[in-house]
Amino acid sequence: MGELDPRQVRTRTALHRAVLETVERTPLADVSVAAIARAAGISRDTFYRHAASVAEVLATALAERLDAAVAEFATFEGPARERFERGEHRLFAHVAQHRAVYLNAMAPGLAEPVRGVLVGRIEQALAEYLDTHPDVAPIAAGHLSRAEHHALYAAYGAAGTVGVIEHWLRAGAVGDADDIARSTLAVSAPWWWAD
Repeated sequence: MGELDPRQVRTRTALHRAVLETVERTPLADVSVAAIARAAGISRDTFYRHAASVAEVLATALAERLDAAVAEFATFEGPARERFERGEHRLFAHVAQHRAVYLNAMAPGLAEPVRGVLVGRIEQALAEYLDTHPDVAPIAAGHLSRAEHHALYAAYGAAGTVGVIEHWLRAGAVGDADDIARSTLAVSAPWWWAD
């Protein structure tokens, strides 16, 4: 996809601001395209040129904010354990920062595509990590290739982490982001950060 022109960037920025501010106060299920278009100062037609639904705009807005944490995980050059600690802390800090938005996107689980963005970003980061550290993961006996094992491990890790996020939100965000990050790491397979 090519670069957006400045007008498209302004519209996308306005949409992201409008959806985050609106869903922070109102459950996603109660937010209409018309309300977001009005809050962004655009027409419904313009809205639909950028997205198919309010949930899609919300997912894109949250993904944009999550991408910095994912990029830091990908480029971190210190010890593997520290990479995972920092990555988990950044992820849960992101959710805590946007807690009201994520809560309002639940009914009772996270709405698609919001859940899909979280799972997808985490799974991609884990898969890329395994691509660059192929020998850390155990390979079970059977007919699966190393790449297939890696894909399974990344999918499992991502889905489990998002499950923790959903539980944390449903529980009223008991404990702070650092507590949840530490607990998530405690139940993760230690081979992830084997040096």
